[in-house]
Amino acid sequence: MVETAGCCGLLQACCHRHDPQKYIIQGEFEIDRSPWFSLCASGLSVAVRLYSQDNKDPTTEKGIESENVYIMKGKELEKKKHEVLRLKVPTKVIKFKLKFEVTRDFGIPGAFVVENRDKKHEFFLKSVTLHYINHPNILEERKFYFYCGSWVYPITKTGFKRIFFSDQLYLPKETPQGLVELRKKELQKLQASRPKGEWHLWDRIYDYDVYNNLGDPKNGRLYDRPVLGGSTKFPYPRRLKMGHPNCQHDHSRESGPASCFQFYVPPDERMSDEKLQELKNNFVEALIRFLAPESTLPHLSDRECPDFVTKVAHFFVPKAAISKKDVRFIRSIIDFCRKLKLPSSHGGPSRSVSDPSEEQDIFEDIIGFCADKEVEELDDSDKQRLEKLVPKEILNQVVATLALKRQHVSAQLPSIVAEDKFAWAEDKEFGRQMLAGTNPVRIRHLKREELLPLYEVFYKMWDYESPEDKPEVQLDNKINQSQLQNLKKVLQGKKHKQPQLLDVYLAVVNERAFILDHHYLEQFLTMINGKGVCAYATRTILIATGSSSATLQPVGIELSLPGDSPRLVLPQDTLLWEFAKFHVASNDAAYHQLVSHWLHTHAVVEPFIIATRRRLSVMHPIHRLLDPHFKDTLHINALARAIFLNAGGILETLLFTGEYSMELSSHLYKEWRFDKQALPEDLLERGMAKLRVRDEVVSGPMEQVERDKSSNKAATGAEQKMFEVDAEVELVLEDYPYAKDGIEIWTAIETWVTEYCNVFYLNDNDVKEDEEIQEWWNEIKTRGHEDRKEGWYDINTFESLVKALTTLIWITSGLHAAVNFGQYGYGGWPPNRPMLLRKFLPNEEDINEENILKFVEEMLPDKFQMKLAIAVMDLLSRHTSNEVYLGQTSPQKERQLIEDHESIIQKKFKEFRENLEAIERNIKERNKEYILMNRWGFAKIPYKLLYPDTSKPMPPISKEKRKHQPEKKDINERGIPNSISI
Repeated sequence: MVETAGCCGLLQACCHRHDPQKYIIQGEFEIDRSPWFSLCASGLSVAVRLYSQDNKDPTTEKGIESENVYIMKGKELEKKKHEVLRLKVPTKVIKFKLKFEVTRDFGIPGAFVVENRDKKHEFFLKSVTLHYINHPNILEERKFYFYCGSWVYPITKTGFKRIFFSDQLYLPKETPQGLVELRKKELQKLQASRPKGEWHLWDRIYDYDVYNNLGDPKNGRLYDRPVLGGSTKFPYPRRLKMGHPNCQHDHSRESGPASCFQFYVPPDERMSDEKLQELKNNFVEALIRFLAPESTLPHLSDRECPDFVTKVAHFFVPKAAISKKDVRFIRSIIDFCRKLKLPSSHGGPSRSVSDPSEEQDIFEDIIGFCADKEVEELDDSDKQRLEKLVPKEILNQVVATLALKRQHVSAQLPSIVAEDKFAWAEDKEFGRQMLAGTNPVRIRHLKREELLPLYEVFYKMWDYESPEDKPEVQLDNKINQSQLQNLKKVLQGKKHKQPQLLDVYLAVVNERAFILDHHYLEQFLTMINGKGVCAYATRTILIATGSSSATLQPVGIELSLPGDSPRLVLPQDTLLWEFAKFHVASNDAAYHQLVSHWLHTHAVVEPFIIATRRRLSVMHPIHRLLDPHFKDTLHINALARAIFLNAGGILETLLFTGEYSMELSSHLYKEWRFDKQALPEDLLERGMAKLRVRDEVVSGPMEQVERDKSSNKAATGAEQKMFEVDAEVELVLEDYPYAKDGIEIWTAIETWVTEYCNVFYLNDNDVKEDEEIQEWWNEIKTRGHEDRKEGWYDINTFESLVKALTTLIWITSGLHAAVNFGQYGYGGWPPNRPMLLRKFLPNEEDINEENILKFVEEMLPDKFQMKLAIAVMDLLSRHTSNEVYLGQTSPQKERQLIEDHESIIQKKFKEFRENLEAIERNIKERNKEYILMNRWGFAKIPYKLLYPDTSKPMPPISKEKRKHQPEKKDINERGIPNSISI
């Protein structure tokens, strides 16, 4: 770090004598991420003026002002620049010292304004620290902190001076008199309507707009998309208004930016240049890794561990006793075994494994996408398809990298096939992923009045020996108790050939049935299936047998097409059953991308961010609480609209929903309610939990599995704190990893939010009288989510405020982590999560052991689509190197907490962090219990998506290359970032 003196700092002493009637405030200004020349124009290029918070000027109604002080004369800074260059000191932060003369009644400094008079250059003001050096009543050791963290652009561009407030936090009614007017003026600037026309990088504009920028009508009807938001037909959350000019052909539409990476985002919402470059590099490397031509090197299945045979042999025999010839002989035996036919794990056809005498099957081809290999330049056909999908800048970098030399690339296998290449096909693994996969938020309990589909499964499963065996049960919209008794008599009095019938019966009686419902798709299928894909609207019935830690067993899949009777497929239909599961997974993959991930996290949070910037002062405690959870989200969302969600973009290419993808998302927004986004409310709404008696305390992690064993473990580590949950809900399935871990995370967040708010709000009246909070909440309801009238509650009590804030923080942290970072682990293997299918179910007689693999290949997406999907999953599943995790200290200098409440807030935040660390231990302990099958499954994937990873170290940036090097370990499927930042 380089320290430099301002002209009215050290130089001032030799310029004029200090006025003895005034006090001196010394300031230290930190400027970060700014080029040297941004402050080299003139000696008066950056002016700073302080405002008192204690006393106001009666003529201006603002705090008493100091005189202007100037950060640096151009000549002096130029001298320092050369000194630093000669010493070759690598620095990102520059420190300047200034001295302010203030009147004796000035009191405590509460704000300052910065005027950048340079005509061209901006700078990033990181922080300011002030202290008196000659005040008789204020000790010199007392510091006044200002965390700025903002760009300061030339006033000739912005038209405004920038104001920064101290880190003291105040509710509106408690604002010191010298800051009241300044606080109001600053919010008014951010709320003011702006003239039409394109906005610039230096504008600080937060306004709402509809989704009128996804289509590109000038390129023809195929790229036309409806406006989402502002209508009953297409409701949608509002997005950030970006100020691009309207389309010439349709003035209701906004034209796109000149480049996917050049669009308006308010300066303080832009991610750092380093992070943006890291994302670009990750995208480039993912495309090279998975879309480059196939390697001619030996296949991955022959090289999974090159020295594995040698290591195993040396385990039993000394190294000196094993020759290379012996190793080759052992390898030949293994190669022979690989040519054998392996039985199917679910009773289906046998599989050929690495038989070089046969044509390689589609599964081996997909495994090859992840192989260690040397790659060459892109195929012309793939390059042409990529030109329509990825930004030109990204594709040019891919082409340039591949043209330079042959690249050696490697990728870790997706978790779903890392241990067992066919575990994903198991029925119970299929069911487990609905509880612990990448979309664990759609499954719901099948209510008793909805049990007709389950009875139909039972009815079809019955293997009649004669017509009189048919049970006398009247089918209607409900199953009553007499019908259940009739079923029981049939089961007890007849010998049946399907043992699963009893499980189904018990599921009915004990209300242990569940459904994954994607029937909403039916109304879209006429349009979707007319675009070259083959999709059904599916409903999957599952049952849980045995204890509360049971796995889910799918017992029936209903496939619907418009105008046709639903088709019910059962497990004993063997081959058709496997194909039906493909269609369920495809439905679920589209719902996950468009709703669980994009709509329910990215899109619904955006209006909250805009309203927070417009309605809550930076001095407001709730602004401070929420700010870390909004980091980079507006920028990420803008990138998503430009690259992934746009007409003809990546998601429309990969998903079977195609050009109707965002329309489908809009349709499902009609069901969204904010009051159901709280995790406990969501679980209750889906019937996956029930209300618990509040005086029953549950302590993690082992309350339901082997208590004695748990007690022994707790005794050995008694010094470690165990996180206790006074849960308001009780899970219907105790082994529901997303919900089990999520409730602990939710409770920790709720506890932290409650303790934080307790510092500032003494009672419900304080909440009611908080005008900024009331305006914030009203704007979210009436502007940000204008199209959703239901599901809102008033924030007029302390409890309602805590609930709203906890819900919002949960969405940005835990929920997003759960539905995002497992995408490569599960979706990186396309057969497990196919995003589109090209075949309907065949007739059973048309499929046999000889042609099944060919049918599967024709059914799955083409290889380009699969490779692009894997690359996208790789990109989205990586944590960036500057990620800040829930409960983790920021890598940047932390804001100093307010002095009056510093100790209590510091203490409560420390407890929050300790709770998260205890939850980490809880999750580790649960993941050790193999009896909890849903935490591992047949694929042996421990559930880590809600593992906080609070103490995860920040990887350093290479100073030489100035580039973040992505590593395999980055896709670790764990860690809860503070914000939706990828």
